[in-house]
Amino acid sequence: MTKNELLDKLAEKYDDWWNMAKSFKVSDDEASDLVQEMFIRIYDYVKDPKKIFYNENEVNTFYIYITLRNLYYSTLKNNKLTFVEEVKDFMLKEFEIPNYLEATKKEHLEKVFNNVDSVMDTWYWYDRKMFELYYRTDMSMRDISSETKITLSSIFNTLSNAKKEIRKKLEEAYEEYKRTKE
Repeated sequence: MTKNELLDKLAEKYDDWWNMAKSFKVSDDEASDLVQEMFIRIYDYVKDPKKIFYNENEVNTFYIYITLRNLYYSTLKNNKLTFVEEVKDFMLKEFEIPNYLEATKKEHLEKVFNNVDSVMDTWYWYDRKMFELYYRTDMSMRDISSETKITLSSIFNTLSNAKKEIRKKLEEAYEEYKRTKE
């Protein structure tokens, strides 16, 4: 199978790929852009098109999903959306905190957000280093993997667990804050 035939097969399921991209909660235009980027990425980097098929006609949808997800996260990172900003955005939306809070509430929330470093201090050195490399540098997970010779799945799992722990701690801190204000 040639690369052009591969693109033809992928294009047949464009709507499926677009819906996958929409599942990342992006706009319609951003979903279209992600799918187009996925086509380019696959065309440029897949050396043997047969590797992304289950059989001659069935595309490996998991492979496409992972490619779209990685492009989505890469886009977030290139837009300089830091993890702390993500957490702040999450907190503002999840707990419906208005942006115009009076100074004392903002100060307290800043303390909550600054808890990220104290949470990281409790981690094993490996977890802390992975988190810092990924969120405080311009390195992608693939870059870290190639530099450190650590598997991509290990890095992904470490970062995923770290984000969950930070979100959990911030939610707990925010709930405590709400109880003090009642």
